[in-house]
Amino acid sequence: MLLLGVQDNSAEVGRLQGEVQRLSSEFNRLQSLVQNELRPMCTAESRFQPINLRIANPQTPILANLLGMVSNPADSCLPADIRVTATYFDPSDTFVCSGTVTIPQAAAVQNTMLEFRPYELEVFVKWWDGATLRQQALVCRDYQRNEIRSPGDAATSLRLYVTVAPKRGGLSTSEIQVTLPRFLRQ
Repeated sequence: MLLLGVQDNSAEVGRLQGEVQRLSSEFNRLQSLVQNELRPMCTAESRFQPINLRIANPQTPILANLLGMVSNPADSCLPADIRVTATYFDPSDTFVCSGTVTIPQAAAVQNTMLEFRPYELEVFVKWWDGATLRQQALVCRDYQRNEIRSPGDAATSLRLYVTVAPKRGGLSTSEIQVTLPRFLRQ
């Protein structure tokens, strides 16, 4: 009889220990959620200033300056992403294809000089990152997710959407539209 009583107590102790561990784990999860909610939300602002929107030949880049601003505190809001979405349209303003490239923003206020090459997707965007000139290709996909290698063959306009997205919430998008003249392929 005494042995059965000890076994019943140890089973009850084991059950209670399991319950304490479950509650402790749930408490830690909730504490983490509360800590994340107490971190400040970030805001962003962007100003996209086109410098050269006239394309004289397929090698002519579109030049634009982006002023991206992200709120403080820096440890919660930076680094931010600058996402450039390029969307090509045909003469009847029908979607041809679209793609996105991402550029880092490390400072709360950052001036980024951008150079877009709408006819050369393999070097679609160039920008200065400190003393280094960087470049990135654009993969342009149609509505069926097929890659379009030369959207300039069908497109007559390009819309560039530039979004500044801080690490924690908030974003700002600016847009420019460019007319794409037709050029004969060499």
